[in-house]
Amino acid sequence: MKRRQAIKFLTVGMTSLIETVYSSREQYMLGSNAKNNYDWILLYWMPYDNNLSRFGQPIIQMLSKGVKSDNLLVVVQSDFSGAAQLSRSIISQGKVDTQYLETADSSSEEVFTQYLAWAQSRFQAKRWAIVFLGHGGTLMEVSPDEHPNSPLISEVRWMNLHKINQVIFNFNQSVNLNLELLFFQNCNKANIEVHYTFQNTAKYTLSSQIELGAPNYYYEQLLNYLSDYPEIDGSQLAKKIMDCERPDMYHSLTLTNNHYFRYLPEKVNFVINSILQGNIEPIKVFISSLLFSKANSSNNSDVEAYYYAGETFVDLEKFLQELTRLSGANPSAYNDFLFFLKNSLIQRVQQNGELLSSRIRHKYQKLSGLGLFLPTNRQKLENYLYLQVYSDLKLVPLFDAVLFDREKN
Repeated sequence: MKRRQAIKFLTVGMTSLIETVYSSREQYMLGSNAKNNYDWILLYWMPYDNNLSRFGQPIIQMLSKGVKSDNLLVVVQSDFSGAAQLSRSIISQGKVDTQYLETADSSSEEVFTQYLAWAQSRFQAKRWAIVFLGHGGTLMEVSPDEHPNSPLISEVRWMNLHKINQVIFNFNQSVNLNLELLFFQNCNKANIEVHYTFQNTAKYTLSSQIELGAPNYYYEQLLNYLSDYPEIDGSQLAKKIMDCERPDMYHSLTLTNNHYFRYLPEKVNFVINSILQGNIEPIKVFISSLLFSKANSSNNSDVEAYYYAGETFVDLEKFLQELTRLSGANPSAYNDFLFFLKNSLIQRVQQNGELLSSRIRHKYQKLSGLGLFLPTNRQKLENYLYLQVYSDLKLVPLFDAVLFDREKN
């Protein structure tokens, strides 16, 4: 048997490099050093050891029906309720091979690292995509596993998005910057904090600003198209996902061109500076009403707070627009930001979804596509100050001035 291969990936928050060592069984399956080459490889992460478990096999079946070309490969690493091991389904034209792993933890950043390391060592492709299925949690949470240690022991554990950012960045480096699309198929991940965190990991990011349905139904039609048109890029792939998805599975979907995030601090900070130089007293009244009355503070405001996993969010565009108006600031800075947001950073927002009931859908019709976490107290903000977005964007001075000033009294 050949000697074990070790592939190291740096993971933020860990004091040493993670050494990924393949088992003898996996090494046997790898065979020679030659890699299979594809036009596209889609890597799915399916942490379904929770109430989504029943959707897992139907999704794998839809994916397997869609692969119609030898130049397309789909891999799904999944976890299901009651399963003692994670499984890895390798889907090629007319074939599904399944492996079982010696772990039950689908919330582990290390297990996810090993998954990417295995894929990079086994295959090569002109273009890659990574898709996270499952629930979203608080701002930086995804992939809850209700039984990470054993099917008999209940303990909900979440994956941390900040930690896996560096993992995916390193993977992208190892595949020659060919990671085209990162798709968070989770609730409430189209916010500026998440997209900014992953700006250097893939060319494009696709996600949902509020709730997302399950199991979703774009799979087969998308892969059929990709089999026929393998030359498309990550932006075109994401737009095809939007086009193929059933309206009852989403409210809105947002696609960002991550190249333009490097220009975001200048645009946003110019707006924040103009706001802070104006009259912030009306903003304090507005914020207080927004947070504590659970309703719009003004009939003239387009800002509507929305909530997920015990946290509060507002639409980034509408929020900065309202603060500009209330402060009396010159609107030129905001208008410049708005043009940049709609014409460069956001590639497309699809807002024709029917997931929400018609009774409440109107409340969210004016969302621009990217949300903003609105901390209701200083401690909630401090929980996330490690994020790069708070170093680069002047959100902390803004929040200190209009949100937390009351805490000093």
